[in-house]
Amino acid sequence: MFIKVSKSIIVNILSNCVNFVEKKDNSQITSHIYLEANDKVIIKATDKEFGIEYIDNSSEIIEKGKATINGKKFNDIIKSLNDDFIEIKVENNMATISQNHSVYKLPTFEANEFPEFPNTKNFQKIEFNSIEFIESLKEVLPVIDSNNPKYELNGALLDIKEDKLNIVATDTKRLALYQIEQTSQKEFQIIIPKKSISEIRKLFLDDFEIYIDEINLVIKNKNISFFTQLINGKFPDYNRIIPNNFKEIIKIDKFNLLKAIKRINIMSDEIKFTIKDSKLLLESITGESFEAKTDMEINSNLENFTFAVNSKFILDFLNVVNEENILLCLNEENIPFSLKSNNLQTIIMPLSI
Repeated sequence: MFIKVSKSIIVNILSNCVNFVEKKDNSQITSHIYLEANDKVIIKATDKEFGIEYIDNSSEIIEKGKATINGKKFNDIIKSLNDDFIEIKVENNMATISQNHSVYKLPTFEANEFPEFPNTKNFQKIEFNSIEFIESLKEVLPVIDSNNPKYELNGALLDIKEDKLNIVATDTKRLALYQIEQTSQKEFQIIIPKKSISEIRKLFLDDFEIYIDEINLVIKNKNISFFTQLINGKFPDYNRIIPNNFKEIIKIDKFNLLKAIKRINIMSDEIKFTIKDSKLLLESITGESFEAKTDMEINSNLENFTFAVNSKFILDFLNVVNEENILLCLNEENIPFSLKSNNLQTIIMPLSI
């Protein structure tokens, strides 16, 4: 195999591919990136749990073939070279990467042993609004747990119904629900791992297609194909957690609330909120002698309604929504409350005070 590639193109491909390779054991073929030169250049990376494939039509193919190159070394070498064309040649189980006076040689593995990617021939295609789907993943991502022993909580649920799609995440202290109106001929649920959602958000910005079977989810556009294994488990019944109605719904200026919380965060991440005299009073909760207080005007008839919360939960919500105003939805003082903005709703468990 012998190809000539532009650094400006391959450096972006490799910077994404390196996130998919096995990083702990360089003896595994999954620590390598796969290259194939035929009528186009195909570049793949996978740790078997998830993977990515790029199609590059711009590179010059001098000699056809296929090979693997250690992903981290490959990426580091390409980044170090000048912004010019780079030659990659593979022969006698060695890859040579060269540019002008710089030459690197790396051993290759048997390319035919590189893991196969899922074939979507027998997969079910799901029809989504691509842009809104990516937005939904962005808005529930902060709520997804990372190392929960209940493995199903380390991902987001896609609950596909006849008339809508619910994207749900929880870390047991809060729950996020994003709803998209859409139609489906079949109702089903899948759970996408958190690390895969992080990569999907970076890779796909416009129109793409989604395919699923019982094991994998595949997302494709013209040049990129991504797959991830789904989480096998039963997600909690989130409908039991979401209140059907609220006694009080208060519209609050998002940016004023952000500024108020950040002032209190100087002293404490745990904040007590009190609604009184058409004001929202924020106070730090600490075991120390220092304290912080601030308030903001709101439109509410509640008097002496108090709750406390870890401010990170509110900040995570405020930082992903785009609207100028959000809704604070309340029932009783010591039960979960809700924050809403358009299609996103977050239910938060208050702290005991």
